[in-house]
Amino acid sequence: MTIVSETPLNARDFAEQLYKAVDSLNADAVGAFLSPDVRFQLGNFDEIVGYAAVVDANAAFFKSISDMSHTLKDSWVFEDTVICTGKVHYIRHDKSTLQLPFSAVLKLKDALIFDYQVYVDVSPL
Repeated sequence: MTIVSETPLNARDFAEQLYKAVDSLNADAVGAFLSPDVRFQLGNFDEIVGYAAVVDANAAFFKSISDMSHTLKDSWVFEDTVICTGKVHYIRHDKSTLQLPFSAVLKLKDALIFDYQVYVDVSPL
């Protein structure tokens, strides 16, 4: 297995743009990164399949918190997959805060995410 070092896709830029959309708490902005047949899985929750279902699930999750922001640590590209790690900072509706480590594997087709796997334990939320 070799990591692609020269690629038109910049993993850091892609991840930063995606998480800027996520941090805006705007599900439609997140949807701009998704393919029609996207599969999404957050932590150990059941997977969600299809653009509308994933956008709706993100919208519902965004309503459950007051705010969030992501700080990226590392990012890589392997073929058409972006992998990133970092911390996600949540502000609950009661204004308490929580910071958790996360990793994401974003498989792309035609520059859109068709498989979106986030590894994070959100049970403390």
